[in-house]
Amino acid sequence: MAHTVQSFIETLRADGVEAGRKAAEQIRLAAEQQAEQLLGQAKAEARTIIEEAEAQRQKTLERTQTDLKLAARDTVGALRDVLSQAINRVLAKAVGEAFEDDGFLKDLIRQVASAYAEADATGKQTIEVNLPEPMRRKLAAWAIDALHQGGGGQKLSVELHGALMTAGFEYKLSGGTVEVTPDAVVEVLSQIVTPELQQLIAASHT
Repeated sequence: MAHTVQSFIETLRADGVEAGRKAAEQIRLAAEQQAEQLLGQAKAEARTIIEEAEAQRQKTLERTQTDLKLAARDTVGALRDVLSQAINRVLAKAVGEAFEDDGFLKDLIRQVASAYAEADATGKQTIEVNLPEPMRRKLAAWAIDALHQGGGGQKLSVELHGALMTAGFEYKLSGGTVEVTPDAVVEVLSQIVTPELQQLIAASHT
């Protein structure tokens, strides 16, 4: 009977150990499955985060590149404007100083009168030159002596009037008026200089 009880106890012990082992194995397998699921979820989430981060990085890069292009365009435009204004100021100063020089104006007016004298076939036209009054007084005697029609056979008569409010002069012939003032000259020179300047800026920008 004792043998039988002992055997029963041993059987129970063995069954318990086996049951415990099976339970532990089941727990281990379940834990591994859960760990694999969690790892898979973590990997999927990581891929999603990386993809979203890459997409955001690409958008930021594209936006930054666009902003830089716009900033570069605006900077080049502003630089072009500043340089054009600087050139206009330089031209205005140089032209203004030249037009304050009565010797320069004498040569310029003489060239205009000579050009019209050579082109005039009738010899009956008169060039009216408007100057600032102070400059007219400086050139009056010279104009009478050198340009006014008299007995010297001059084809054109040149009359000086002190009717101009700015430096330089304007002349009228056959109903037309031509301005030779600092603003007019600077405008013409600017149209010549500015395109070259724009080409230089564009070349340096590329």
